[in-house]
Amino acid sequence: RIYFLSARLLVHGIGWEPHDVSRRGPKTLPGMSNSQAFCRTGYDLLTEVANIPAEAIPVFNDEAFRSVIDEVHLQHDQLTSVFNDALERYNLAQRTGGDVADEGGVGAGSPSAVNASLMWRGSEAEATEVMVYHTAILRNKRLLMAYVKKRIDILRELRWTHGVLPEHVKSTLTPQELHFFKEYSKLLSKYMRSTSLGGVGLDLTADAEPPIDPYIQVRVMKDYGEVTFSSGSVHLRPGLSLWLLRDEAHNLLIEGVLRPVS
Repeated sequence: RIYFLSARLLVHGIGWEPHDVSRRGPKTLPGMSNSQAFCRTGYDLLTEVANIPAEAIPVFNDEAFRSVIDEVHLQHDQLTSVFNDALERYNLAQRTGGDVADEGGVGAGSPSAVNASLMWRGSEAEATEVMVYHTAILRNKRLLMAYVKKRIDILRELRWTHGVLPEHVKSTLTPQELHFFKEYSKLLSKYMRSTSLGGVGLDLTADAEPPIDPYIQVRVMKDYGEVTFSSGSVHLRPGLSLWLLRDEAHNLLIEGVLRPVS
């Protein structure tokens, strides 16, 4: 949520243009229009999954994800270009004995040039440009990580609320996400089933809040055959009403075999 909200700080407005227009031709990154803000694609990507129900998780947007990575590479190239240009101009001035101060920069002969190896060698405009590119790179990285984390959080939620992945959700996930859900489900099941090694021996997914009564009245909605409960074996046929332990009824409620009687 922090990444989602803070992304507004950079993406609202027009695309930023370098101050030192005399040094390089293009005013914006390749592939970006003058009115396109940095990190716009990453922000739009995150909004796809920001406030959606878990069952409505969209297909992983690989095209937009790769587009953000490409934008990061372009921003890094521009940042490196600005830095190298400033360093090259400074080194040239050092060799010729000239003053490298430019638009507020620190010159070679300036009293401020103490510990010169740690000083910025370019102008204030170039320093601003470097910071904007650097900030945009970090922002894009955070947006991509937030996008991936949000999808992972949705998978965790589905494990706790549904137990298994609905079929229509499986088709929207990547192989890596499917593998994560499988491994996460195994770890959670082991933790709930075992009473040793820190396990609890209790189905924690049965109720989001502690129930007042450990039993629940349910009605059978479809023929499911014979099922063995702690109280004995019962043939589940439509219309049958039962009182069952919530833990034992949980999975059948999720599958739609049973429905709670209000």
